[in-house]
Amino acid sequence: MNKQKLVISLLVLFLLGDLTYSFLQYYYIPLDGDISAGVVPSAHVQQVLDDPFGFHLLSTGEKHVNPNRFFAHYFFREYMLKIPLLLQNFTDPMSSVYLSCAIIKILIHFLVIIILSTLISGTKKIFDKKVLICAVLIVPFIQANGYWSHLGINDRTTTYTFFYALPVVLIMLFLMPLYRTIYQNEVSKIGMLNSVFILAFSVILPLSGPLNPGIILIVSGLIGIHYLIQVCGEKSSFSVKNMFSGFKKIPYPVFIFLIPICLVSLYSLVLGRFDLNYSSETIPVLERYMRLPLGIYYQISQSLGVPLLLIIIGINVYLIKKRFYSVEGQRIINALKWIGIFTGVYLILLPLGGYRPYRPNILRYDTFLPVAIALIYFYAMSTTFLLSNLKLQKLKIYLVGLFALFAIYMNADRLEIDQYQCERQALEYLANSPDSITVLPFNCNVMAWETFPVPQRSEYNAIMLKYWGITKEKKLYFQSSAQK
Repeated sequence: MNKQKLVISLLVLFLLGDLTYSFLQYYYIPLDGDISAGVVPSAHVQQVLDDPFGFHLLSTGEKHVNPNRFFAHYFFREYMLKIPLLLQNFTDPMSSVYLSCAIIKILIHFLVIIILSTLISGTKKIFDKKVLICAVLIVPFIQANGYWSHLGINDRTTTYTFFYALPVVLIMLFLMPLYRTIYQNEVSKIGMLNSVFILAFSVILPLSGPLNPGIILIVSGLIGIHYLIQVCGEKSSFSVKNMFSGFKKIPYPVFIFLIPICLVSLYSLVLGRFDLNYSSETIPVLERYMRLPLGIYYQISQSLGVPLLLIIIGINVYLIKKRFYSVEGQRIINALKWIGIFTGVYLILLPLGGYRPYRPNILRYDTFLPVAIALIYFYAMSTTFLLSNLKLQKLKIYLVGLFALFAIYMNADRLEIDQYQCERQALEYLANSPDSITVLPFNCNVMAWETFPVPQRSEYNAIMLKYWGITKEKKLYFQSSAQK
């Protein structure tokens, strides 16, 4: 085996080891308290499923929960109805549910790594050395535990993974051809099949996660500004005539990708005005803006996850500007400027998206998700550039710092199984109980956000547990510890 193949083999082994470890971490995460309500479904979710595009809502003026998130609800429900039963061909009913939750998370985990790595390296070959190096640089930052609460990609809850991480990853997949068109001057032909794909996702994506319409409109606006700056630079002046000539120079795939999805995104924002979710607990917009700085402060000060990432980015920028400010170096620094503009606009608009009492300071790991991905992208791109340009002596010092960074992140992301073990023991106790109403002698949440003081609270869970075959009949449950 030559040196090149040996290096590739070692990189692949490292990535497989990390993915295996991450899969185990996802498997041992307890079931969240919104799974059953989303799958049975509850009356609120049924309203969304009955009116996928909000036409009834607009015609009547009624309000209901999550009116512009039909596809997130639909995909989540279909997945949790079908995949556990499919997996029961290979494993027991209880394990099939935990496996289903772990599979969707590791798939998203893998896609984030591959999408970023292929875009940064400029190649579509997954086993290319450049792609693998980028992937290795990225993996410590995608955590299941550790710094997840401030630098999370996947939500620990399976339900909200379908509302945040999955829709954002689908946006990344959707925009990949545009990235290559704009950043790598690679204009792809759009045939009939691709056109159908584009139109379908132009409808699906804005009506999925809560972040999607805003992300799409901000990115689209920045792409338009990019081309406008490009033309004004060529003409050395700004005018209405130059602006129109600039739009004429935009490659046609950009219009095909962005115009339909922007229109549906605007429609999604209109539907969002009819959202009944936490409407009785909302606060004025001005107060939301006043809370946002505290949210930003907590995001970068409560764990090492975000500040360490910002520090390595700062070091990379310093080294590139000081030693490698070539055409390629300038291109990388320019990418950070665009990320900064995106982040600024995104944060300014974020309070307009509504208020949630469980997210009192507006910004949290879930709403920070697109910024986190953008920062990880820049870190990997700038680090890859430095690894290929630093001279041997400087490279050794840089690698020592990089290994120390890796050690900190990977040490933080430890396997946690205590809550899983307690919940699983409780479910096994329930499955073996002869009673239709069972008192669980376990003081942990069981498919819930809190322990149930009365059996009626477990109604939806009991339906789901019977459907999955974990219990033979519908069994309500509660916990005596919750009554104290």
